[in-house]
Amino acid sequence: MSEKLKINIDSFIFKSILFLVFIKLIFSYLLVKLSYFQRHFTPNDEKYNILKLPSDFSTIIEYILLPLLVVFIVRNLKLFSKGKFIFQVSIFLYFINILTGLLNGISLFSSINYSLKLFAPIYLFFALIIAHYKNGFDLKKNMKNVIKVCLVLTFIGLLFFDPSFNRGAFFLPIYFSGNHTHSYILVCCFIGISYLLFRSDKKKWMVVFLLASFTFLLVGYNIRTSLVLYLIYIIVMLYLCNNMFKYLIVKGIIVILPLLILVVFIKYKVDLDYFSSGRLSMYAEKIDQLSRNSFLEWTFGSGYGSDLIVIDAWWWEKKGAHSDVITYLVENGIIYLGFFFLTIISLLILLGKINMIYCSLILGYFITGTISNGLLSRPLAAYVFFTVLAFIYVDILSESNKTIKT
Repeated sequence: MSEKLKINIDSFIFKSILFLVFIKLIFSYLLVKLSYFQRHFTPNDEKYNILKLPSDFSTIIEYILLPLLVVFIVRNLKLFSKGKFIFQVSIFLYFINILTGLLNGISLFSSINYSLKLFAPIYLFFALIIAHYKNGFDLKKNMKNVIKVCLVLTFIGLLFFDPSFNRGAFFLPIYFSGNHTHSYILVCCFIGISYLLFRSDKKKWMVVFLLASFTFLLVGYNIRTSLVLYLIYIIVMLYLCNNMFKYLIVKGIIVILPLLILVVFIKYKVDLDYFSSGRLSMYAEKIDQLSRNSFLEWTFGSGYGSDLIVIDAWWWEKKGAHSDVITYLVENGIIYLGFFFLTIISLLILLGKINMIYCSLILGYFITGTISNGLLSRPLAAYVFFTVLAFIYVDILSESNKTIKT
């Protein structure tokens, strides 16, 4: 195969990848499901589906997107050797999934489901960086385009879609798949915008934007786990702004915040389980469930779907652990969980140096999956997250960039 033909093939594959990501975002509104309290509304896939596409069309695209990502990476991984270990770990974890499926009589596709959700966005991260190193692909322009599309689609949703519903209250309409995914995507967009303001040395505007966008997400959607990701990033960005913020943030985290939380919980007798929306009850049930595991179940898990159980707090249907990390342990075992942790550590050190912005994003990414079904299991939002992260990663490593070396 000639070098020119190889370049043309790689170019076609990469452009197809970018196109499919945009298509996934555009048609993700068909995935939005209505709760019991929204039963008087008409679902999007009936009300706004001129093309008569299946409601899971955005998910079906994954069957084309994922193979293209793998092929592109395999053909070009030498251009990003830092990612080789993580890619190899992903292949190993698929084999763990297959073994788990065989041991528990679960279909192989179901068994690798969570791994595909976890690694497909990471593959996009690698593909973007490879394309940048290979032919100078403009990651900044690409990030801006993704953000623009997401914000335009969000605005369309606000204009035409019905209100969303969460924890007993109605909130602003959503466009992307579901309440959590929509909120995560907006958080990722706002991270990208604020980072550009930071890089342009418009730090006052960045602070205003961070506070305004956080308030918008809090009031408009109030998805707490996505706000945790954003808050971790905001604290780091404010810390990097100037010495006054550094002093206030350090003092607040060490002294004021713990005291404030203690006073609120004591004064108002906060029910921690209620505050966590029943998560603590679920975690207690998971401890009991795991305590009954056999050696094989501890080692290779109980298989796909075994995480779903009925508890008193969530009595109406089977629910998962609401922690991707716990789900990995229950369904895939401790070996899988160990290599997942290794993946996170590898992402953390991928930069080759300590950088607070990059580390805050990887830690936030991990924490969302520890306390909930976070970015780890929401590939649509994770695609946007890693699109933003790819630009930040390369920008931090840029020799011309002397402003964000901390």
